[in-house]
Amino acid sequence: MKLVALDLDGTLLNRDGSIAEETIKEMRRLHTKGSYVAIATGRPYKTTLEILANNGLAAGDGFPQILICDEREAYFLDGNGYKSWLPWNDDARRIELSLLPISREAVDEIAETHGSEFLVNNSFMQGDRGFVEIFYWSREEAEEAFVHFVDKLQGQPVKPVRNNRLIAFRWQEVGKGLILSKVAEYLGLEPHEILAMGDSHNDLGMLTRFNAATTQNADDEIKDTVRQKNGVIAASTYSLGVAEVLAQL
Repeated sequence: MKLVALDLDGTLLNRDGSIAEETIKEMRRLHTKGSYVAIATGRPYKTTLEILANNGLAAGDGFPQILICDEREAYFLDGNGYKSWLPWNDDARRIELSLLPISREAVDEIAETHGSEFLVNNSFMQGDRGFVEIFYWSREEAEEAFVHFVDKLQGQPVKPVRNNRLIAFRWQEVGKGLILSKVAEYLGLEPHEILAMGDSHNDLGMLTRFNAATTQNADDEIKDTVRQKNGVIAASTYSLGVAEVLAQL
């Protein structure tokens, strides 16, 4: 594989936020052999850098060469730091900010008509990250609400994206699969040259577009998708599951 894209939470990271040493060794091996290692996450750029630093990974190591953050923005390794992919990053954020009223209306509607209970990121966080995000108490509630939002937002430029108990309201043109496709085109890579690993619903976009693998702790729908793609389901969970898959490359 010429590029391996790894989800963070539930995949590359253990529950305590650590990355297994075996996994870092496999990432380094792939980098040494000339493959791109990418992080594909819904977390913001600064938080992603902190997570990598806490696990002893710095830009000076030479990998990961690509960070996909907020499921929207790409950053490419440039010397001892990362360079924002412009003008795409700025344009995508600007468009998402313009769509906030649509997302807020959808959230208000389900709260009033369905009596839903959830937490919502405040207006400052919405303005900072560019989108509305709500948090349900259980995954079952989030799954039920997600179906409602899919129907509610049909034909709108905004779509719901579920990650376990979280639902984010995003521009139709962003998502891990879409931005990874743009990065692949920029690098001159074909889909069959890319492996994507993820564990939850918001990873489906990249798992369905590229070679797919996952860890043992993944959602059932993710495992089903990987099986349909004749991909690999690791016997191990979380970070060690990633090491298990990467060792086969």
